[in-house]
Amino acid sequence: MNDWLIYGASVIGAAHQEHQIPCQDAYFVRRKGEYLIAAVCDGAGSSRYSEQGAKLAARLFTLRITEWPDIYLLTEKQVKQGVYQLLEDIRLQLAEYAEINQCELNEYASTLVACWIGDDGGYLFHLGDGIAVVEFSDGTSYVSQPENGEYANQTWFVTSESWQEHLRVIPLTKPVTQVVLMSDGVQPFAMNKNADALYEPFIQPVIRYLKTVSEDAGSEALAGTLADSRTHSITGDDKTLVICFRNEE
Repeated sequence: MNDWLIYGASVIGAAHQEHQIPCQDAYFVRRKGEYLIAAVCDGAGSSRYSEQGAKLAARLFTLRITEWPDIYLLTEKQVKQGVYQLLEDIRLQLAEYAEINQCELNEYASTLVACWIGDDGGYLFHLGDGIAVVEFSDGTSYVSQPENGEYANQTWFVTSESWQEHLRVIPLTKPVTQVVLMSDGVQPFAMNKNADALYEPFIQPVIRYLKTVSEDAGSEALAGTLADSRTHSITGDDKTLVICFRNEE
């Protein structure tokens, strides 16, 4: 039996469909015993190869953490050092791609919102926009909000020179029962206006349904929901939503 049930989808936004631009969002999720490792990345719309940057960042970040030692053997300082090194490795690989394509590193720009969670807690990792919402076993919750700059559409990326100053490593010190990761394209209808809580009229029916179906069926339904014309009327951005909760069986 899996400790976690995982449902996820990335869909292209109406604006990208109209201009024949590929989906620049990506996500990658892995289970390893009691552990849940997941990442959602949102490529910068202004960067030529950001969909490649998002895919590589999400995949490599998740796979590398899957190889790490037991979470309880590492101090918070060691986790931070490990994540800094991991992102440096991702940046080096993206730089190799940039050299091959004779372009700047920022053409692969992507945000990152990710988690690494065990039985008794874990960590969130957040760089740029996107949102993570964690529910704990005691009924409390935590929201990691997007970080934007002076302007609403300004944020930071894995490829930014100042990425280390903006990377947040957030310890989770209680057992986690549910994790929701999303790109900023989902925020307008999945979060409340202050972006400090999930928007219950949207999320609760979704979660109730997901708990009744398989991961494949649920993920397919999630993709259909994100691609619904009503969401396109709210935002033309690409949309990625990953919902994970403890298996109660």
